[in-house]
Amino acid sequence: MANKTYLAVDLGAGSGRVMAARYNGKSIALEEVARWNSAPVKVGDSFHWDAPAIFNDIVCGVRKARSLYGDEIVSLGIDTWGVDYGLLGGDGKLLNLPYIYRDARTGGMMEKVFEKVPKDEIYALTGIQFMFFNTLYQLMAELEGGGNIDKAKDFLMMPDLFAYMFTGEKFNERTNASTTQFYNPFKRDWDFSILDRIGVGRGMFNNGFAECGTVIGKVLPELRSDIGGLNVVAVASHDTASAVAATPTLEEVPAYINSGTWCLPGLELSEPIATPEAFKENFTNEVGVGGTIRFLKNVTGMWLVQKCKEAWQREGRDMSYSELEEAAARAEPGRTIFDTDAPDFVMPDDMPKAIENYCSSHSIPVPRNQGEMFRSIQESIADKYAKVFKRLERLSGKKVSQINVMGGGSRDAMLNRLTQEATGCKVVAGPVESTAYGNALVQMMASGDISSLREGRSILADNRAD
Repeated sequence: MANKTYLAVDLGAGSGRVMAARYNGKSIALEEVARWNSAPVKVGDSFHWDAPAIFNDIVCGVRKARSLYGDEIVSLGIDTWGVDYGLLGGDGKLLNLPYIYRDARTGGMMEKVFEKVPKDEIYALTGIQFMFFNTLYQLMAELEGGGNIDKAKDFLMMPDLFAYMFTGEKFNERTNASTTQFYNPFKRDWDFSILDRIGVGRGMFNNGFAECGTVIGKVLPELRSDIGGLNVVAVASHDTASAVAATPTLEEVPAYINSGTWCLPGLELSEPIATPEAFKENFTNEVGVGGTIRFLKNVTGMWLVQKCKEAWQREGRDMSYSELEEAAARAEPGRTIFDTDAPDFVMPDDMPKAIENYCSSHSIPVPRNQGEMFRSIQESIADKYAKVFKRLERLSGKKVSQINVMGGGSRDAMLNRLTQEATGCKVVAGPVESTAYGNALVQMMASGDISSLREGRSILADNRAD
């Protein structure tokens, strides 16, 4: 068959790109078409996403793809990070630029929400891990800070906002909606018992949900002369959901780690687990393709190394990753294991010093040089993985024998080896571009080129394009 091309628009918290997934009937090849930075902008004392500028970058990327692939292009799909959203007024326009999830406005909002809805009840209804930037606490900040929420007619998560800009269609796709901490995966709907009690009106949640693998519309007429009459597909619009969709395994219960700045070790289950035990462990139940559940935990990943390298660079003693690995190989194994998720490491000015201080205060041997520091981080992340998977097995009753590591961190051979040693499980690395692959697979389901996600995973397992 002739090549068919699917455009995966993948937006991260710092950059965005358009990837072309080219399918020849047997294998999928990815080609990067465009990439750009998406730095937040400061308005007053708050940080926001410049959504119109990001949309313009997406359109420019799609235009370039059109010039390269022409009528091969079947559709496009958009995935982004979770929790952030836009509010539309009655005229269909943004009331303000969307806030970024790390904006300081959420400080103290968790406690205000818990005064109205008990913490354990929120978890029983949503199954979502408690994090200060969840959408629920952002909406509380809107209420407390005199924001535009009372003027809002429509609430759209970030990928749904950009899909609306392309098509004029308003909807919320479930995988991203599930990150809000007011989506109920048992009822498969917003949980208005939570929203009502914190004082958020129901009116802006009337657009319904788009299911993964459905065409939501064609691009608007004013865009067609520029980029063609493309279909826009509802993909797994949360980037982790797309990444997990590309897990190249046919196991009944896939085990995975989406590895990067944040790492997400988890299982793909058929039903959520929102038990008191899961609540105590702060595990999350996010929705995946086909109504599956991503039962996982967010843990700190290569953020620690990135921030160490920044500090070393400022001091004029930066080392490449290969140099760090060589130095780490000479360091004593198992000397320094620490909790990578300690609050001390959220946003320190000097990460190496923060790790040294933490270790010293907890009677843990302090890393004495860069090689020891790098090894301690790698071994500590692997140790955290092992603990998380033991808890996953206990809570789910499932036995894990193979772990699929995906995303940029899957290139880290040292961490993969340490993970295999720490967990006792076989570690399979790749694909690196799991999010773009998963985005494309759902588009292929919408077009009928594949009949199921299982078929798409089989293609990835057989062909391992990267």
